[in-house]
Amino acid sequence: MIKDIMTTDVLVVGSGIAGLKVSMELAKAGKNIIMSTKTQLCSGSSFFPLKASLGTQVTKNEEDKAVFLEDIDAVSHNMQDREMAKIYIDEIQDRVEEYPEIGIEPYKLSDDRKACFANHGRTIYMLKDWDKIRTNVTEIMENYPNISLMERTAVVSLLKENDRICGAILLNRDNDFIMINCKAVVLATGGFGNIYKHNLNPNDVDGSGHILALEAGASLVNMEFIQFIPGFTSPKYKTLWGEHTLNYCKDFVDDKGKSILDKVLPEGMSKEDCFKVRSTHGPFTNSLPSKYFDIAMMKEIFRTNSEDGFELIYDSEIYQNNSDFYTIYLNWLDERGINLIRDTMKIAPFAHASNGGVKVDSHGRTGVPGLYAIGELAGGIEGANRLGGNSTGACMVFGKRAAQDCLQYLEGVNLEKINSQQETATLSQAIQSFSAQTNDSITPHEVLDAVREIMWFNGNVIRDEKNLQAALEKIERLKSSFNMEFFINNVKERKSAFKARNFLVLSSLLLKAMQERRESRGAHYREDYPAEDEFYNRRLFISLRNGEMNLDFEAR
Repeated sequence: MIKDIMTTDVLVVGSGIAGLKVSMELAKAGKNIIMSTKTQLCSGSSFFPLKASLGTQVTKNEEDKAVFLEDIDAVSHNMQDREMAKIYIDEIQDRVEEYPEIGIEPYKLSDDRKACFANHGRTIYMLKDWDKIRTNVTEIMENYPNISLMERTAVVSLLKENDRICGAILLNRDNDFIMINCKAVVLATGGFGNIYKHNLNPNDVDGSGHILALEAGASLVNMEFIQFIPGFTSPKYKTLWGEHTLNYCKDFVDDKGKSILDKVLPEGMSKEDCFKVRSTHGPFTNSLPSKYFDIAMMKEIFRTNSEDGFELIYDSEIYQNNSDFYTIYLNWLDERGINLIRDTMKIAPFAHASNGGVKVDSHGRTGVPGLYAIGELAGGIEGANRLGGNSTGACMVFGKRAAQDCLQYLEGVNLEKINSQQETATLSQAIQSFSAQTNDSITPHEVLDAVREIMWFNGNVIRDEKNLQAALEKIERLKSSFNMEFFINNVKERKSAFKARNFLVLSSLLLKAMQERRESRGAHYREDYPAEDEFYNRRLFISLRNGEMNLDFEAR
């Protein structure tokens, strides 16, 4: 089963901003790195091509530190790791200056600006031109012969000896099983947006790192807090919508030209008021009155069973605004042949980012010796919502901190010898135990499509007990119809078989987390529990115990 065994100091899984940062920091210290990425170098949400730019929010000065922490506390609704937030605030200014070391030349906005959900303006650095960054990274990597890049590979299992990480099993580009023997693993695999039918992520952002960490003994936290952000369904599907353009929006209508907001806006709230607040943040939040903008879309989708999206009617004056914040975005759209006035601009809710993830400390440690998690994969500095411009910066801050801690860890451990026959048998047993005993199995791609459909309709902006329970039952029926082992034996289907299996596990735990939190808080909206409840001022942790999934709220 195992075609080859490779040895290295550290396996880094993922090649987005977090993966690049940690790999280069470890390589600079002389360690040998294998970097595994499902697609190509510079992948994941950081390099999603259908967005104009990303921002990094930076602490202005010493006086801003307390104010910045207040902003994070306000948006997090008691779901944050406050220690990690303080560290981010203290270290981000130094880390943003290191962007060029990993091939990124950020563009500093000329004035302070309020990031998404922030109550105060501060310095914003913009990241753009993903193709140029990939070219830069490729050139920089030539200076690190001790980083071995393995593209189009998928890690399917982590290995442990004496309760610590000693390696991994992956599928290479030819779908052969390869074993990696190493002292530590850093997971930087990103979020899980690809589990939703409509998402603003590349295909490799699929939650595989969450399952790897969970099965290795780590916990997940805040998984119910998922960012949904409007994206264009037309004229160019999966293009990120710029919420600030709502300042020039006249109406939001269905295919008959009727406003979809009229049915849902409460008395005393105008469309103009809703647009004004909604223009300040990209993702949905239950915490602001602008929530009706997103709720209106989802209610119409439920009513019509149509996913075509809804039309924004713009005022031509938007093209008279010459500030950086508008011109960068509008020019980027123009380069793609898109004009907000000329074209029919339709949007719908897209899955965008996960606020939760693997439970880590401020060094990226998961609690499993030798296993680190960083980037969007990690449940970090924010909770029920996250401030715009902190996710990219967190990749730099905690990528560096994880590398520093990992270097110390490596000095105190030896390379554990792996029993390849035993590990092969363990993997085979896991595959068999997940495989339904049926000769008429649905295919991996049928599983993937079905899970995406279920999650998009039942685990989207609007959630309630009835739909969540119905979704869980559908997932169980899919699981009972999928013979994973049959497709593992087909070399061409191996990666899709593991992805289908991960989707079934991940969708179940996401739906259960949404079900357990019987309130509405930040990104999590329960139509049957529309208010925030003080009882749930606790984070929800997910772990495996004796092979069973456990969901436990933080002790009071």
